[in-house]
Amino acid sequence: MTNTQQLFKQNYQSSNDVARVIAEDINAFALENDIEETIMGQVELCIAELVNNAYEHAYELVDGCPIEVICYLKDDAELVIEISDFGQAMDRNAFKAAVNAEFVVPDPDDEATWTTSGRGFIIIVQLTDCLIYTCEDNKNTFEFHKKLWTQ
Repeated sequence: MTNTQQLFKQNYQSSNDVARVIAEDINAFALENDIEETIMGQVELCIAELVNNAYEHAYELVDGCPIEVICYLKDDAELVIEISDFGQAMDRNAFKAAVNAEFVVPDPDDEATWTTSGRGFIIIVQLTDCLIYTCEDNKNTFEFHKKLWTQ
């Protein structure tokens, strides 16, 4: 794999459509670094979930708040993406519960199964190799790793 660019770092403003913009920018980074489209499709979904969570929960749908994105290749074998916000932190117990939850298949006859809340982290955990949450100095960071090859 040829790495013409090892690091991507960009600041964005929260909005309803910023996840799409971030995904497009990360896809450009991926193209420059010969990362497969199938991997990027999964990565794009994870980015959308995390950025939309920041907009909805950390910033309570307020536009113009900072979102920081860092993306880099680790040992030419793993893509690492960090998405940070400076809004309301997620409770660590809520994070643990979210990543350990089981996906509930919606049942047309049971309204309790119709909610989409909480499914994002389940999807991210299934599509990535590692998901880490840190909160330091009012900066909330979700970092995920995606291997670029399968064993």
